Amino acid sequence: MTNAFTALLKQPYWVIALILGVALVAGPYITIDKTYAWDTHPPTTYLPVIIGIGLLLLSAIAFGYSLLSQHGPNKDEAGSGVDLARVKESKGALWTRVSGCEIRVVTGRVEEYEGAPGFAVVLPCNEYFDDRCVDDTRSALGAYANRAFEGQVEAFVSLMKDECKKKLGPGIEQQKTDDERAESFGVGRCVLLIKPLGRTVPIALLSTTTQRAGQGLSSRISYLFEGMRELVARLANERINEIVMPVLGSGHGGLDPPLALVGLLGAVAEAARYGQGAQRLK
Repeated sequence: MTNAFTALLKQPYWVIALILGVALVAGPYITIDKTYAWDTHPPTTYLPVIIGIGLLLLSAIAFGYSLLSQHGPNKDEAGSGVDLARVKESKGALWTRVSGCEIRVVTGRVEEYEGAPGFAVVLPCNEYFDDRCVDDTRSALGAYANRAFEGQVEAFVSLMKDECKKKLGPGIEQQKTDDERAESFGVGRCVLLIKPLGRTVPIALLSTTTQRAGQGLSSRISYLFEGMRELVARLANERINEIVMPVLGSGHGGLDPPLALVGLLGAVAEAARYGQGAQRLK
């Protein structure tokens, strides 16, 4: 939590205003009990909501201003954070640089991405690294696995489970649902498959959601920061420095997509700045 808060403070003020605005608008409508179960209700006061809307408007205005007013010389080498004043747009993509790492945002589906050789695909999964994510074609992992491993999905699930136990060690049994217990390996963990079932594209599985009985699936921004640090460490061991990924945590994890995107950009920016020695993300 401390790391996520520190990384947040490094972001431009419009990003901080955006996150605070979302929190103030949503907060009065939500109650979380001791078991972390969520419940919605009409707000008892609209003052935080009004302040939150004001912060959202401020964030939108600052975002637009930063895009329109900053046209100085080369500012690609941002020192930290994702400063929208340094963002460029070309051929439908937004991109910037943080400590030599190019961060590019494009519209598309990860299973349809075709890039130059040498990149790894990062896919989200739950803390159990089980077949629930793979069988669900509405998820990024399910959509990618069912396309890349057509006819071999069961073999891919078996490989994923074996590699998870081999590289992450024994998990901890948790009450996953009211009727099911399963072995959890924790959130923010990463398993890197170099040549899965003979394929040339490495796949990194990142646990970004947790599930408990009575709580369902959920994700948090802090999981993205934890997972990105472990991902970069594993990539560095294999000398891989280019990745492609969907917006993590915005599917079954339940994070609001704009908030998930902001959190993911912050996590990538932090990993790019404080990467593993000379083997940094590119």
